[in-house]
Amino acid sequence: MLLKRTLLSCILILSFTTWCYGQDEKTSAVVTYDGVVDNPYEINKLWIHIQPLYAELFVTNVNFGFGVQVDYQIASKLGLSAQWRRAYAQPTDFAREVAQKNQDNLDNNKTFNYFQLGGTIHLSDQAQEGKSKIVLYSKRYRGKRWANRLPEKLVVPSQVRKVYGLRWGGFMYNSTTDANKAAMEQSVTLVDMDSNPVGDASLYTNVQVKALYVGASLTLIKNVAIKPHRDFGVLVNDLNFNAYIDVIYAPSVEVDDIMLGTNLIAGDQLATKDLGFRLGIEGKFNKKFGYAYGAELGYRPSIENRTFYALFKMSFPVFGVTPHDQPRPYRN
Repeated sequence: MLLKRTLLSCILILSFTTWCYGQDEKTSAVVTYDGVVDNPYEINKLWIHIQPLYAELFVTNVNFGFGVQVDYQIASKLGLSAQWRRAYAQPTDFAREVAQKNQDNLDNNKTFNYFQLGGTIHLSDQAQEGKSKIVLYSKRYRGKRWANRLPEKLVVPSQVRKVYGLRWGGFMYNSTTDANKAAMEQSVTLVDMDSNPVGDASLYTNVQVKALYVGASLTLIKNVAIKPHRDFGVLVNDLNFNAYIDVIYAPSVEVDDIMLGTNLIAGDQLATKDLGFRLGIEGKFNKKFGYAYGAELGYRPSIENRTFYALFKMSFPVFGVTPHDQPRPYRN
C-alpha cells in the first residue's frame, strides 16, 4: 500500500512539474521568418573526420581508440570513403593487455588496427517536399538561462533529398585474441605438432582478416536556413544522415600458429567464419567545422563464435570543404 502511494505521489509531482515547464515555455507569439536557403544539393563535397573516440565491443577483442575518416563526393553519382581506426594503447586493447600479462606462449601480440576503403553509387537521387525541425536558439540563452529552458522548436516546410545507393568496398583488420576461449567455444582440444594436448597453458594468438562487402544505403539530406523575425539570428537544419546494410565476405581469415616453448600449435585448428553482415548509421552536418557520429552492429568475419560486434564512433572536429566553383548556401 505504501509503495502504491509513493508511486502515485511521484507521478503527480512529475506531471505538475511538466505542466509548469509547459506553461513557462509556451511560445508567446507565432514566429514568422524569412527563408534564407532550402537546397539539399548545395552541400560540401569533402568531409575530414578526426575521431578522438571509438568504442568497439567485439567478441574477438574489445577495444577503444581513435581514428580518421574521409568522405568525398567525387562525382554527382559516386561517393568514396576511407577510414582507419586503432586502439589507443595496450590497456584499451583488452585481449592484447591480458595476453601480455598472462600468456604462456612466445608470440608477439598485434595491436588492433582496422582500415576500410569503399564507395557508394547513387541509384536514385531525388528531392521531395518535407518538413524540418529547427531549434529556436538565441545568444541571449547562454549559460544558466539556456540550461533552465525547454528549447522551442519550429517546424518549417523544406526539401528532403533522398539518395538510395549501392555500397561496395573492402576492409582489413588484425587483432590479438584468446585462443583458449575460442577453442572452448568450439569444443576443440588444442594439440601440438605431435598431437599432444597443450593442457592448461594460457594461449593467445593473432587473427588477420581481409574482407569485401556489398550493400545498400539510404541517405537523407536537409539544407535549410531561416531568419526568424524575432531576435534569433539565422537558424539551420543541415543534417546529412545515412543508414546502411552490408553483406560481408572474407576470402582471407588467418589465425597465427602459436609457439609454446619448442612446440608449434597450428592456428588452423580453430575454425573461422568468412561470412558476416552489418547494420549501420552515420550522421554529419553541412558545416565548415562541426561534428559527426556513427554506429554499427553485426557479425564481422573472424574466428568462429567470436564474430559479433557493436561499434560507436564520434568525430570532432569534422572539417567540411566545398569546391570554389560552388557557392556556399549560407555562412556558419
